[in-house]
Amino acid sequence: MNKYDESMKLLEDKLGNKDGLISLSTIALEPGADGKSRPAARIVDAYYEDGAFYTVTYATSNKMQQIAQNPEVAVCIIVENFTADGIAEGV
Repeated sequence: MNKYDESMKLLEDKLGNKDGLISLSTIALEPGADGKSRPAARIVDAYYEDGAFYTVTYATSNKMQQIAQNPEVAVCIIVENFTADGIAEGV
């Protein structure tokens, strides 16, 4: 088993098929005071299955508007000492 497969198995064992709180970070639509992009972080309840985190939210929420403009996101689970980045999508 290669490192990727080992990592995915570990994630599935620790997080699979259950929900929990994670920090979801997106890029804010409005720039910061210096005109540069700024992060926007919030706690969401997410469900992990088959290598993806799923969360329920309103299609018009700030996070979905931010994801529509820039789908690059980051997540953090403090209890599990886990951080990752990826691409989000609305379905």
